[in-house]
Order: sequence, then C-alpha cells, then structure tokens
Amino acid sequence: MPRRLLLLFLTTALALVLGYLTFTPLQAVNLVHHGGYWLLLGTTAWFAWHLIRSLRDTAEEWRVPRRWWPAAVLIVGLAGWLHVHEEHGFKIVADEVLLSSTARQMHFHRETAVILRGYDYAGNFTPMNVFLDKRPLLFPFLLCTLHDLTGYRVGNVFVLNGLLSLALVGLTYLVGRRMGGPWAGTAAALLLCGVPLVAQNATGGGFELLNMVMLVMVLWLGQRFVERPADEDRLGAFILGGVLLAQVRYESVLFVLPVGLTVIYTWWRERRLLLPGPLLAAPLLLVIWPLHHNVFKLSEAAWQLFDIAGATDPFGIGYFYDNIGHAMNFFFTADGSQPSSWPLAVLGVLSCGLFMLLLYKEHRTLVRDPAGSVVVIFVLGLLVHTAVMLCYFWGKWDDPVIRRLSLPAHVLLVVAVLFVWPRLLGVAWRWPALAALGAVIFFSLTVPASAMHRFTRDNFAARTTNWLGGYIRQLQDKRVLAIDNNAGLQWFLYAQSSVNPARLSESWEGYAYHFRIRTFDDYFVVQRVGHDLRTGEKFVSWEDDIGPAFELELIEEKAFAPMYLVRLSRVKAVDEEKLKAWAAERKKAHAATVKTTVPLPVADADQLADWMRKLP
Repeated sequence: MPRRLLLLFLTTALALVLGYLTFTPLQAVNLVHHGGYWLLLGTTAWFAWHLIRSLRDTAEEWRVPRRWWPAAVLIVGLAGWLHVHEEHGFKIVADEVLLSSTARQMHFHRETAVILRGYDYAGNFTPMNVFLDKRPLLFPFLLCTLHDLTGYRVGNVFVLNGLLSLALVGLTYLVGRRMGGPWAGTAAALLLCGVPLVAQNATGGGFELLNMVMLVMVLWLGQRFVERPADEDRLGAFILGGVLLAQVRYESVLFVLPVGLTVIYTWWRERRLLLPGPLLAAPLLLVIWPLHHNVFKLSEAAWQLFDIAGATDPFGIGYFYDNIGHAMNFFFTADGSQPSSWPLAVLGVLSCGLFMLLLYKEHRTLVRDPAGSVVVIFVLGLLVHTAVMLCYFWGKWDDPVIRRLSLPAHVLLVVAVLFVWPRLLGVAWRWPALAALGAVIFFSLTVPASAMHRFTRDNFAARTTNWLGGYIRQLQDKRVLAIDNNAGLQWFLYAQSSVNPARLSESWEGYAYHFRIRTFDDYFVVQRVGHDLRTGEKFVSWEDDIGPAFELELIEEKAFAPMYLVRLSRVKAVDEEKLKAWAAERKKAHAATVKTTVPLPVADADQLADWMRKLP
C-alpha cells in the first residue's frame, strides 16, 4: 500500500509537470488537437467497463418488473415531456455550432478541431483551415460516437440530447431514491423537470444537459461507492466519472474537488487506503484540462471580454454584486418571462440556508453517516461552484444567452431541498407530500410557461440560425458559397462553403475569380436588416453590408420582430471594380472599429410603442 500511495504522488507530480511546465502553449494545443479524441476514447471505455461491472449486483432487482416499472413510466414520461413544447434547434449559436463542428472533425478525421474554412474539391468537402476550440471535448466526443454508430447527420445532436434527457431524469430519480426512497426520487424528478430552462436545453444542441447528467451521475456513483468502499469497480466508476465530468464545461473541473474529498473521507472512515488503477491514473487523465486551457493563452479574445463593457478580468469579486441581482431576477420572476421555477427557488434558497445551519449544528452526526456525508460534500461543492459562477464577468443569469449557467445551481436547489426536507418534517407522508408539491408546481406553472415560449422567442440569433439551417438542408445536392456574418460556420456542418464580409474584403479577388468561372452552383448572401417603422425604410446592418458591387435576387425575407429581419438573397452578378472599391473602404472602416462592438440597428422604444398602439 505505501508503494501505491507513492505511485499516486508520482503520477500527480508528473501530471502537474506535463500540464503546466513541459510544453509551450502552442505545443500543448497541438497535443490536444491531435490526441484529445484518443484520450477521451480510452477514458470513456475504462469508465464504461467499471460502471457495468459495478452494476452487476442490481441485476436481480431488474428481474422483478413490479419493482421498477412505475419509476420507468415516470422517467420516460418526464423525459418525453421535455421535448413536447420546445422546438428542436440550436439555442446558443456560438457554442452549439462549434461543438457540432468539433464532433464533425472527430468523426471524419479523428482530430479535435473546428472548421474555419473549407471548400468542395472533386466532390469532397475539404477543410482547409481548422483550429482547436476552447470548449471541452466530452460532448463533441459523444456526438462523434453517435455519428460513428448511425452515420453523420447534423440532427444527431438533438438525438444525443434526447438520450441525455432520459439519463438526467433517471439519474435524478435514483439520487432522490437513495436519499429518501421512491417518493423522494419522484419529487426530485418533478422538481428538476419543473424548471422550463431544462426543457429549453434538452431540445438544443449544447453541452449544458450533459453537464447536469454527469454531475448527477457522479453524485449517484458517490452514493453507491460509500455504501461499499471496498468495491474497486464502484470506486473506479466514481473516479473516472469525475474525470469525464471535468471535460464537459470549462468550470466543471471544480467538481474534481468533491470527488477527491469523498475518497479521502472514505479512507478516513475505513481507516485504510484503497488505490485502484483509475485513482492512480486520474491525475494523468486530467492533464488534458491544463493543456487545453492554453487556448486562452494563445488568444486573449477567447475570453470574449470585449463582449461586456467594462470587463477587465474573467472572474472577480467585483462582479458578484451585480450578478446576484440578475440571479434573483431570474429565479424569482413569476410572470413566465424567465425559464425558472420560482417555487423551487424559494424552497431551494431556504433549504441552502437551513443546510448550513444543520451542518454547523449536526456536523459530528453527519460525519458518522456515509450516505449523508457524500451529499453534504457535493452540496458544498455546488455552493462553491455557484459562487464562482456569480463572480464571472458574463454571469447575468437573466440574460437569454447566459441563463444556462444557472443549471448546476438548480441541481443544488433540488438536492438541498431533499436533504433538508426530512429533517423539517418527521411524519411518514413527508415524501409523498413533496412529490405532490412538485406535481402541483409542474402542472400549474411549468406547463403553461413552457407552452408560451416567452423565454425562447427573444433569442433572435438562434431563430435566425435555425431558419437558415432549414434552407441549407435543401441544398445538399448543390455546391454553394455563402456570404454570411451571422451563422457562417453552420454552412460547414452541411458540407457547404461560406465567408463573412470581413474575409470577403481581404480576398475579394478570389471571390470574383470563382464567381466568374462559376466554381459553385449557386452564390448566396445572408444579411440582417433593420426596419424604421416611421418611414418604412429597411437598411442592412453595418456588419452585413457588402456594398453596391452585388446584384442580388431576394429569395426570402424573414421578420423575427418588427425591427429585426433577416434577408436571404442569391448573387446574380458582381461588378469587380465596385467590389475592389468596397473592399478598400471596408478594411479602413474595420481598422477604425476593430476594438469597438458595432451594434445592429437597435429597437427604438418609442417606435415600438407607437407600433403597438396602432395595431388594429
């Protein structure tokens, strides 16, 4: 045993050296670029091996249908409901398209990269410029695996999140069941699915649902591990689950801490060390995180600090005060405009306060209870995670794009309620009462709020991308080139080519040449358009303006709001002299505004008010 402990220290030291000292930022990024897929493949296979072996003792229970079919009906029903009201499509355009692009490269080339430039060559779509994206790799890896098993389809990302929805509801039920029995599991599933934000992300193409699945799974694996701390398969699944959780979102690496504390607690309680292979290898498997983090060193723009006025650092205590106000607005808004569950917020916030009080008063008793201790450790980890996210420069949880960052906090609220509830009510019917309360919240508040879609219709970028995706899917038998500044990377998912106006101004001669010789079957332009409601005049946004050199034929103009429209046009002719002049002017204007965000035409409140008053 001392030899294995020494080996753990050595692997940890080696991981620190490899992760932070051995490689230059460029070398580290190249290692992740070419080796990230294979590391995740090995880790996931190892995790699956230990997980399956650790579940062998539950086989007997599955042979008795009456023990599991009511829970199965509940889980399948709630998971299915998550996909009833929301439309399936990209919700967070920047994240989700890039994740799908990374999965595409993993599937076709086994490299973790995003296509930045690509063209059809001799009937094959050929990436000509790729780069390692900053987003962690577990979600693209799972999506790539789905492509491997079923064939490449852009829509596979929604199939994956559908499967993850089933896993999330099932695992939430299992965690609750271990905390208080079947009724507690039912209450946990109802409370979590009672948050409309969960359905919004379940029908999207992002990694937020996977983050919740892995978080709840690791908690459940921790509960199973402390029951039988001598079971190496349970420990192996728990450790490797924590390693994979760290590869879902940037900040998910924080949950390595509660995993480690749970193992140390078990060592202390059992008075012996258990050091199987997964634990010894975990530091080396986690080295991909610091290596991947070098993306931020190579590009300051990766933090996107320029998106928020006055932001100087990614994290800071100075952001907390403003963010907590936005979080309260998100959690406690009751008119359906925010995809939150205010009853869960009230119960959860009160439960978090009572949790801290109980921890102070009963910590000696809790330490002697393995099942309770693992929940306490993870609740503390979730509290730390929530505090860190509220110190994030872009942490306004009531913002349509940022709301998703609150999802782990909803897991915190549900687990805190389950922990505190039996200590407040000692009666036998306490868990059925909580399940009934969850059902009332679900049917009286969640279903109507989800049906209204008030919190999804204001995401114009996502609606634009999904509308455009429907058109691109019709072009699969053609080779096209699009000028698109809004969803340019989406064209690559469908093996089509695109450039943005900034790139066009740099390589206008190449565009003119290939238009002249008709390299592509068709040429398109996507432009966002403002609308002056007083004059009726429509005008193209500065970012999408391509000047007078193009003769365009309008295909469709889609209005997403009275003052926000998107125009899809076909290029009929190009005046090369005018294109040259526009490119020169565009480069000058871009140089003058390179550090300034040039906004779209914004809605004029007076015009909108006047427009609404005059509705017939």
